[in-house]
Amino acid sequence: MSLGPLPLSAVNLACRLMLSLVFVVAAFGKARGRKPFEDFIQTLGNFGLPPSLVGSPLAAFLILAEAASAVLLLLNVAAGYALALALLGSFTLGIAWVLRRGGKVACRCFGASNTPVGAAHLVRNVLLLAVTAVGAVSHAASGAPVTVAMGAIAGTAGVLAGIFVTRWDDLVFLLRGPAPIAASSRARRS
Repeated sequence: MSLGPLPLSAVNLACRLMLSLVFVVAAFGKARGRKPFEDFIQTLGNFGLPPSLVGSPLAAFLILAEAASAVLLLLNVAAGYALALALLGSFTLGIAWVLRRGGKVACRCFGASNTPVGAAHLVRNVLLLAVTAVGAVSHAASGAPVTVAMGAIAGTAGVLAGIFVTRWDDLVFLLRGPAPIAASSRARRS
């Protein structure tokens, strides 16, 4: 028995839930305490932003923008996708900038990670940008409302995808394995 093609409204629902979860976890991870917030401020400086911009106001603005995107994706979908696209585009350009100049900056994407940003983070963000684009297009082209069964499937897929994205560093570690001891001891001496 075939369910037929996946309705665009189900694709939209999955994308919205995935992105909302990612932005909620990202905002909460950075704002859950003084230390994560201060670490995020330091990371913004390490990304090469001008010292006059780096500080509590910019960090708070970005955290609020992430939280707003999560809410808007559920309430005002077009605005949520626009904000998500702006945030993810900026974050992706920041990661590309760090990689291009060869810097070592801790990924504070979800608050706690000390993993330096790398190609895997760039891949993750490009995938998130693709999900945002697919979601925005599917939202604009959505027709009939999704059935309860299809909504449950799409919602579950979106939430699971969001969980995988928020645990990206762990998944990369599982696939790559730990850094060789010689490499990590050289890094500590630098």
